[in-house]
Amino acid sequence: MGSLRSELDHILTDTYLDGVADKSLEEIRSMRSECQEAEVALSYLRRVTQGRLDIVHAYLAHAGGDQPDLAGVVGELPGILSAGPGRPEGPGRLPMLLAPDMALGDLTAEVDAVLDGDEMTDLAGRSAEQLQTLVSELAAIEKRVSSERRGLHERIDTLQAELVARYKSGAASVEGLLS
Repeated sequence: MGSLRSELDHILTDTYLDGVADKSLEEIRSMRSECQEAEVALSYLRRVTQGRLDIVHAYLAHAGGDQPDLAGVVGELPGILSAGPGRPEGPGRLPMLLAPDMALGDLTAEVDAVLDGDEMTDLAGRSAEQLQTLVSELAAIEKRVSSERRGLHERIDTLQAELVARYKSGAASVEGLLS
């Protein structure tokens, strides 16, 4: 997989699924794999963004006075990062791939531009207004990434439904997979 942005721009176009009924099984499977790989990358990016957002929120919550207790936040990191946002109801999706197939720096560049790992150690050097700006910027990235993931899930579902329909109708056979 190349650049995540270019892959997403291609997959999330309104015309990506045009003519899917006329495509071969191999083309549909390839499209589904392409969507699944992009979803894994976006899922990773979303987790990184949410982790940083959770850390900034926790830091703000520890702000009893002008200087929040950074040591307290660091001590609570395992709990902060494991808590995160609640899972939505429903069966969820078990990822086919567990790690994105691209350089991690490419994936996290946008989040790093807002708050990179080194800057997280200097949250005390930021004003309350700057911290709120961080929260807003990270939340905007998380919202966009979540929306893109929904678009990918819709495409994956459509492609999967086309494959299932072909097997049910007899247009494709399990024996064809084995030969």
